[in-house]
Amino acid sequence: MNRVVGAPKGNVDDYHVIELVGEGSFGKVYKARRKFTGQITAMKFIAKHGKTDKDIKSLRQEIEILRGLKHDNIIAMVDAFETKSEFCVVTEFAQGELFEILEDDQCLPEEEVRAIARQLVKALHYLHSNRIIHRDMKPQNILIGARKVVKLCDFGFARAMSSNTMVLTSIKGTPLYMAPELVQEQPYNHTVDLWSLGVILYELFVGQPPFYTNSIYSLIQKIVRDPLKWPENISPTFKSFLKARSLITLGLLNKKPAERLTWPALLDHPFVRDGPGR
Repeated sequence: MNRVVGAPKGNVDDYHVIELVGEGSFGKVYKARRKFTGQITAMKFIAKHGKTDKDIKSLRQEIEILRGLKHDNIIAMVDAFETKSEFCVVTEFAQGELFEILEDDQCLPEEEVRAIARQLVKALHYLHSNRIIHRDMKPQNILIGARKVVKLCDFGFARAMSSNTMVLTSIKGTPLYMAPELVQEQPYNHTVDLWSLGVILYELFVGQPPFYTNSIYSLIQKIVRDPLKWPENISPTFKSFLKARSLITLGLLNKKPAERLTWPALLDHPFVRDGPGR
């Protein structure tokens, strides 16, 4: 068992596997306990078989990015190692996905959405301050831990920005949550994450994303062209956070990146600045 360079020293024998908690095209995730400490963790096993050299490089990049991140609202890496056949990334264990809450509850009260928004804004501000774009913001990549602490995870699509490469052009992510410039294969920057945040918050409150269809072509057209439809019970503060009424009041879901609410003004918006829980 080889240790990934720079990672905490460890191997699979340091853990008691408790149960399988997730499975997908990426591999399997197990709930596990670290021996001698009692620490409950999530062990993500990713097979190398069938992956290109580019895929392997991307996985190593995810590990490198995750290792360097230290924030209450970003999943913490405990350990990382690899064998000839697979990677294993060990992170802190969080209770469940935001996606599961959406499936069970359909939609959330605005105050609950607001509490989640505050935490995701903090996580994204930390990432963007460290010149990292997540690029795959979606409910499946947001975990809810103890005491309703929100944890952003899965940095397989993340990209570190150097000081002279603020604009990127490669398409990554999930179409439902993609910004208009992404689906049109135009240059983009960190504001694609902020669009995705707006889509997630809208979905949490309404019960489905603002632009929704089973056809990829139709979805792209809707994201690029269709206006937002607003529920009657949305507050003016929440609505202004998501969509601008003018260039003076920018919102997350403005189709033009330059007209999108971003840092530092985003931190001072009343929707995430005021109210209980701050």
